[in-house]
Amino acid sequence: MILSMIAAHDPNLVIGKQGTLPWHIPEDLAHFRERTKGHTIVMGRGVFEEIDEKPLPGRRNLVITRTQTYSNVETCNSKEQVLQLISGEEKVYIIGGGEIYRLFYPECTRLEITSIHETHDGDVYFPEYRDQIGSRWKEVFREKKKNMTFIDYDRIF
Repeated sequence: MILSMIAAHDPNLVIGKQGTLPWHIPEDLAHFRERTKGHTIVMGRGVFEEIDEKPLPGRRNLVITRTQTYSNVETCNSKEQVLQLISGEEKVYIIGGGEIYRLFYPECTRLEITSIHETHDGDVYFPEYRDQIGSRWKEVFREKKKNMTFIDYDRIF
């Protein structure tokens, strides 16, 4: 199974501000939609609330929460429960937020990063991975755009 984290971050690894994205880049949203469509996505309760508690269409939606249950998505209360539910799947995306990224970082086998070129104010960060490029992560794809760069990394085993 490919366990991929998909995230957009700025040069300081900012991914969120007060429960929302600190930028609005339609091309990145389209990239996210294209990559995750047809796959299982795993998110925290905060991300699910950010998208108005509506499952993203065309994907199996798993929400990790300690306190809530939702009738329109599958809810889990632990990483172990998620790993059990996704076993046997070909590809699964971890889509955030910061706590969920940190929780699954040790198990993930791919990073699909949108590197936003401008810095932004924020209060949620993606885990630091850049110091492990070459030792833990190998770049396998890069596409530079006007205000961002799409970069994929595969884990080195």
